[in-house]
Amino acid sequence: MPEFPKYLKTGWIVLIVLICGMGAFAQNNPSPYVDKLGQLNYSSLDFWYARKVKESSLLSGNTIELFGVGKVDPKSDFYDTKLRDSKSPWGTTNIYSKMVLDLGNTRVFPEKRANGYCCRLETAIRKDNIAGLKVEVLIAGTLFAGDMIEPVRGLNDPLKNVNQGVPFTNRPKAVKFDYKYKVGNRRVKAVYSIDPAEGPDKAEFCLILQKRREDKDGNVFATRIGGARQFFTGTVNQWITGATFPVSYGNITDLPDYDAKTMGLIPGVGEVYVKNSKNKMVTLVETGWGDAGDIPTHLIFYFTSSYQGVQYMGSPESVFWVDNIEFVY
Repeated sequence: MPEFPKYLKTGWIVLIVLICGMGAFAQNNPSPYVDKLGQLNYSSLDFWYARKVKESSLLSGNTIELFGVGKVDPKSDFYDTKLRDSKSPWGTTNIYSKMVLDLGNTRVFPEKRANGYCCRLETAIRKDNIAGLKVEVLIAGTLFAGDMIEPVRGLNDPLKNVNQGVPFTNRPKAVKFDYKYKVGNRRVKAVYSIDPAEGPDKAEFCLILQKRREDKDGNVFATRIGGARQFFTGTVNQWITGATFPVSYGNITDLPDYDAKTMGLIPGVGEVYVKNSKNKMVTLVETGWGDAGDIPTHLIFYFTSSYQGVQYMGSPESVFWVDNIEFVY
């Protein structure tokens, strides 16, 4: 077989190095939401802005502030309900709804802490009387990686309004954050009316690393690469600073503390919706566990004051504070 001339060999070597380098760059820096240190943008929770919604006089008639994590131009139109920081990975359950009338619900708040801010997540019941029709709806405060599909136009299938997850290809050893909480014991379910619900409420933190793929029909599937989850009950009045929660990788079903009900695959542990490449919301299906050394493509990540708040269940007494979220490498 004839040999390549020297300059061709050199050219091929340079091209391969460039391709490999580009591949490494694409793998490590594919997300506009992650900084050079592998942290989610604004994870210090010190930067906030507020969209404004003027509610109908048939409701409160008030101007509601819908707080978001990130930065926007101070000269922005804050009555623009689509106002966003395109570099912020954070969504909240501060929701703009249009069910004939304009309506705003705020359950996630910036709260002053030392020289910056923390995030306060609250569970509460919204009560309205519209032309004699009483409506009572419980919403939990949730901070999550992803975005809400707004305006929300109904109370059915609330999960379809939550696009969960952002691109992410890092492999943290643990998640570290500051927190305190006051979680209520008496739960209710409130959709139109208030009914008692079994069991105490729980605040929750959850991280899931996935390797996603999409078929020709737009269906989205994933393998589970890693994860961490923790529930909080009772009351902790003083800040717990720098608490660390390890991330487990690979098939974790043989771990002694594995619980299929809370640590199993999606949708077995609950429905999740994501946007596909056609910008359509579809259900996400995890098809199995990845290898311990796999590289993820996406991150699901959230903190919530009531673990079943998306089903309109929780305690109106529950409050969860979080601050200084950090991935440990």
